[in-house]
Amino acid sequence: MHLTIEVERVHGAWFAPYIKDHINPEEDSATCVFYFHWDDITDEGAEAFTQVFTQQALRWKPRTTDAPRGQRIPIWMELDPDMERGCAIVVDDRATYIRYVVRDGLITQRAADAITRHQSERSPDWERQPARYGAPEAI
Repeated sequence: MHLTIEVERVHGAWFAPYIKDHINPEEDSATCVFYFHWDDITDEGAEAFTQVFTQQALRWKPRTTDAPRGQRIPIWMELDPDMERGCAIVVDDRATYIRYVVRDGLITQRAADAITRHQSERSPDWERQPARYGAPEAI
């Protein structure tokens, strides 16, 4: 299944960030959209999180319908005013927890807390896949 990750900034009355899945079985594709209020994430933050969440989706897959639900894992975000230049987000992604360290100013703490709480609530339905690395054959 082809998966696309999007991060959307939405104007209007404030709302807590949330995630919505759009699955298209006919095209064997899905889009996972992270919705944030406009005031809670910058354009740069939305772009950086799109990249991070896309990389993360390579490691986390939905559990099969016959598999038991997993444990809920803690997921949190720390805002760091002293991130090294050129570094927007660092992720410590493990089977037992996920920790994001984010350059301060890309996302508000309330949005960081809300979206990671939502991710944690969804975590029992996902499982972390082992990493696989390779190199193309030399020509």
